[in-house]
Amino acid sequence: MRIDLYTKTILTIIALLLAVIVVKPLFQPQPALAEGKYAGVQFSYSGGNHAFFDARSGDVWEYGEDGHFRQHHKVREFGKDHDH
Repeated sequence: MRIDLYTKTILTIIALLLAVIVVKPLFQPQPALAEGKYAGVQFSYSGGNHAFFDARSGDVWEYGEDGHFRQHHKVREFGKDHDH
């Protein structure tokens, strides 16, 4: 069976397009997006204390070295004292 030039051309184009689809993520990776319950929550550890900060709401939860809950407060304005 003889394969003509048209068939070879079409198969070559398909192979090249498939190669582009496979190689594209290597050169243009997509950013990872977290869309979960804790998206936007940041963690901090200092001197045995753990703190979690929700950047969307300003809520801060603090835990002691033993992992027990200490306090919750809300940051309303950066650079100012906040209520406890």
